[in-house]
Amino acid sequence: MRGAELSQLKTVEYKGYEICMGSVYKDGEPLFHYYVPLGMGDGGVEQGKRIIDQIGREDD
Repeated sequence: MRGAELSQLKTVEYKGYEICMGSVYKDGEPLFHYYVPLGMGDGGVEQGKRIIDQIGREDD
């Protein structure tokens, strides 16, 4: 399952944050960690984007 290992290391840039499976970073510092149900694939990245969108709304 080499692909599963790689997907956990993949980071995605989004609105100045970096998302990887189960964590969100800003400027290299971890902001928070969350749990992703097994078998969800990139669902963890989508969940991270939703959390970042909520942070953006709180700042307004």
